[in-house]
Amino acid sequence: MSDDKTSQSQELRTQRPKRGLHVTAPGVRTAQELPDGATLNTGELIGGRFVIVRYLGSSGGGVSYLSEDTTVSGEVVIKVLSMESPDNLAFGQMAEAVRLASTIEHRNLTKIIGMGRVEDGRAFVAMQFVKGATLSSILAKRRKEGGALSVRDTFTVLAHVCDALEAIHQQTHHGVLTPYNVYLDPRGVVHVGNFAFGKIAAEYLAKFDRGPFRDSIYVAPEAEHSPELMSDAADIYSLGMIAAEMLSPAGLPADRDEAKAEAIMMLSSYPAVLSKLVANCIGENLAARPRSAKSFRDQFLKAVREMGIDVTGAGPEGSLHVEPAIHEADEAEENLFDIPELAGVGGDVSDPEHERYLVQKGGLDYGPFTAEKVLAQLYADEIDEFSSVLDRISQHRVPLGEMDKFRGAVNEYIPKRQERRRLEAQARADLERKLKKGGWAGFAIACAALAVVVAGQIYYLATRPEPVSFPIQEAFAEMNYKFLPPPKEFTAVSVEKGLLDQIFNPQASEEEIQKALKKRRKKRGKRPTRTGGGGGGGGDESGDGVQEVTFGEGGGTEHTLSDDEVNDVILAGFGGLRSCILTELKSNPGVRGVTVKFFIRPTGTTGGVKVQGKYSGTSVGDCLTSRFRSMNFPEHGGFNRGVIYPLEVQ
Repeated sequence: MSDDKTSQSQELRTQRPKRGLHVTAPGVRTAQELPDGATLNTGELIGGRFVIVRYLGSSGGGVSYLSEDTTVSGEVVIKVLSMESPDNLAFGQMAEAVRLASTIEHRNLTKIIGMGRVEDGRAFVAMQFVKGATLSSILAKRRKEGGALSVRDTFTVLAHVCDALEAIHQQTHHGVLTPYNVYLDPRGVVHVGNFAFGKIAAEYLAKFDRGPFRDSIYVAPEAEHSPELMSDAADIYSLGMIAAEMLSPAGLPADRDEAKAEAIMMLSSYPAVLSKLVANCIGENLAARPRSAKSFRDQFLKAVREMGIDVTGAGPEGSLHVEPAIHEADEAEENLFDIPELAGVGGDVSDPEHERYLVQKGGLDYGPFTAEKVLAQLYADEIDEFSSVLDRISQHRVPLGEMDKFRGAVNEYIPKRQERRRLEAQARADLERKLKKGGWAGFAIACAALAVVVAGQIYYLATRPEPVSFPIQEAFAEMNYKFLPPPKEFTAVSVEKGLLDQIFNPQASEEEIQKALKKRRKKRGKRPTRTGGGGGGGGDESGDGVQEVTFGEGGGTEHTLSDDEVNDVILAGFGGLRSCILTELKSNPGVRGVTVKFFIRPTGTTGGVKVQGKYSGTSVGDCLTSRFRSMNFPEHGGFNRGVIYPLEVQ
């Protein structure tokens, strides 16, 4: 009997799928293996600016080439999508996704440059070239040498990945995060790559039942049958599975279910906080996953500290050459014995590493400044608590009063500023009373002063040049939108209930939704307005130009924004809104609707985005807020326009 069990066990092991992680992903060809179909030739000019240097490799989703960007004399990667030439509508939708990705900048994120077409009409994406190794090749090499990555290295790499995801999640999500598109360059900097291109390629391959949506253990299972359900939570799933892969001595199986089961079993030997974190990430209950990439990072850091592992500074011998994610200065900030008077200021002002803050004034960034110099500007009333500040190290941009480094000092200064202004106002009032009581002497002095002023005005009027007309509308157009106050009135935009029912119907396919939207557009007699400044127009008419990424700066137009135009832009991004709502419906079938309140600046960008009612601050509220913040409407004249947009679900 025992022999039968042994042979059966051996048979099961033989039938088990191969391990999921190799140096290259399934279907990937290296630079020594030519791809199927047409290729680009060395020296060929693409998009009017990129010269092909050499072929790098290919996958099911596209073919990659190292290229030289002639406009900035730098190396870039050109990825040509493995699909036939898309029509203008499809190209415009892809170009909008790339445009949005190109606006997101972070030290740990591979920069997206733009999108265009090659000579035969196929679409390509241009992105930053990162020299170095993929996380997958690093893991494969370690296992070949008989070793594995440490918990310290796993945390450090993923902490940088989380920082990149935090920037991405302000606008959208990655969708296909795997060890094959996480890179480590020779300086030890972690880069998250394949952003935008990877998701576009995966969506195309899914139509043929291929690609990462179908067969990658690192991509969230909700993507397999309903890609529109993907959200930030899908990236959290990927973080959990990559963490398990990095900590696995032998690697995980290529089957999703088996990989999840083995990951949970393998991590049971680690502290409960770490094993529970990964189990929650890779579970099917989206609500149980960490709310954000930062939350994942914080929980992982807690587990690392419980294990007594020091993650500051350079690692011990044998560790990866990677930048530390936690610095000794960061650890010192958490010391309970820090002197309160020095909190938030510290550091030698002559040390350039501490000149990390850029302060926005009049729409432009100034700096970098030390923390002390930023506070000096606050105390001089050159800036206030609402001034936008960018931390160049974390790449987080928030109002000064909301930045942890300055919150205490700002809160302490505000009452002092109010008291000073009260005393100044009181001094002005006292002076006015004294002038009124000054009698004839004061009256005579005032008359003499008035005579001098009148004489000056007469001279000025007699010698000034002819005035140039400047209509009030142009004055508003020239005014930077950041100086315009939020609108006092918000008006509800009417939405076709039947259309919303179709969009948020879990059983409706994307084709059915597109058909309903097409019917609405036909009824209106025009195509939908594209979101973004030039990103959705399908690119250069000749078909070979890089998609421009432009933004309006002045809102200089007399155009009045109509409800139909507002609807056009919002419904053009129905995929993101549908993802937010359907994710909520999955865990909360009782949701009936969500109302979003925001205003549209003259430049077309949104501001003051808030989800009203009980869903404010919830996962669906955060998701919708992120989607509406990323929208760009047509430019219009005048003031900020207030909008209330009801998303009726059932």
